[in-house]
Amino acid sequence: MKVSRHLEQLNQAIHGKVTLGEIVHRMRHSGFGLIILFLCLPFLQPLPMAGLSTAFGAVILVLGIQLILNRSSVWIPPFIANRHVSEKTGHLLLDAATQFFKFIETFVRPRWAFVAARERLIGFMIVAAAVVLMLPIPIPLSNVICAAPIALMALALLEKDGLMAVLGFLGCAFSWAFHIAVFVIGFEGVKMLFERFF
Repeated sequence: MKVSRHLEQLNQAIHGKVTLGEIVHRMRHSGFGLIILFLCLPFLQPLPMAGLSTAFGAVILVLGIQLILNRSSVWIPPFIANRHVSEKTGHLLLDAATQFFKFIETFVRPRWAFVAARERLIGFMIVAAAVVLMLPIPIPLSNVICAAPIALMALALLEKDGLMAVLGFLGCAFSWAFHIAVFVIGFEGVKMLFERFF
């Protein structure tokens, strides 16, 4: 089932106040990709958000570990799961998410199933990218370099799109290479390399 259709059904099922735990439970396995993608959105812009990236990166890392452990649904701590969301807020969030995925599904689709099915590998690569995202590095675009591959892999999980997974793997490798270069030769050295070759 397409993610947008699943969200529509979830939206229709919300009546009155619900807890975050109930919403996540109703998302079933799709919750992994949806939550990870949602957590990536603040970082898909050039300004560094070091403090936020550490906190959100830690949550993404935990979700990635759950994928590696082959959990069928997302586990979240009780103090978060027990928080209530009003019916109006729930509908607004799910309406926005549904419209977003209806747009995304015009170019993200099931393909390369042999890659998309390797969810433990995708989880491992999400963990690898999340580790780098957690580093408090105040460099422009550093958040994008880390978060974009995670977002691609989240889309791969949601839409069973192996091509998105491969692009995410490549982006993760580039992210690690970039940050290792920053630590070894410094940001100015990386900048000089980019100016020389690009």
